[in-house]
Amino acid sequence: MSMNVAGVSSYHSNTGKWMKQLISGKKINSAADDAAGSAIAQKLKSAATSANVSASNYNSQILKSNVADGAMSGMNSYLSDMTSKSVQASNDTLTGSDKSTIYDHMNVLSKGVSSLSNTTYNEQNVISQDVASSATPSGFDLSSIESATDSLYSAMAANGAASNAASHAANIASISEINQAAALSRIEDADMAAASVGLNTSKTLDQVNNAMLKKQMEDQEEDNKRLLGVS
Repeated sequence: MSMNVAGVSSYHSNTGKWMKQLISGKKINSAADDAAGSAIAQKLKSAATSANVSASNYNSQILKSNVADGAMSGMNSYLSDMTSKSVQASNDTLTGSDKSTIYDHMNVLSKGVSSLSNTTYNEQNVISQDVASSATPSGFDLSSIESATDSLYSAMAANGAASNAASHAANIASISEINQAAALSRIEDADMAAASVGLNTSKTLDQVNNAMLKKQMEDQEEDNKRLLGVS
């Protein structure tokens, strides 16, 4: 008796599908595997990339703020020394030569403040011109130095606040990237155990189907021989 040819020939093997999953580690290797899942995966990849770039940008801002903080800390040290020298110069027991020596030293310190105010990061000034100007003493009197110090303190506080804000934003972006990657993994990554079982099952079905086809061809050949009267 002949077998159902249509039933046998319509069999579709999933061996290639499971093999792809085991090799790539992905259950979605093309849009043909899962059109909707593939579209969502692409959106998640884009969102994860965007979050990664944002985190990188914020981290660059933090590095710039750190450089600025280091420069302003150095400026503050110079200004602190200038404050001490200014108080020292006000001593009436000092000679004109003594005071001249002190002012020469203060001039060196002032140049140090000015030099640090021009600190750069990636060829960009980390301290604004307004801050650089206001934080550089206009003279060696105590009032001028204290005014410059107050301006510097304000700039340091603002820089610290900006750095904290960038750090917070970078953390949020990093968490977003992790969440997007986790969601992508749930959609795209293959269940390796399931794929392995699927492959073995599919191979078994392939063998059964091949055996059925072979038997069908043998039966068909016997039918043809009988019709033709060939023994």
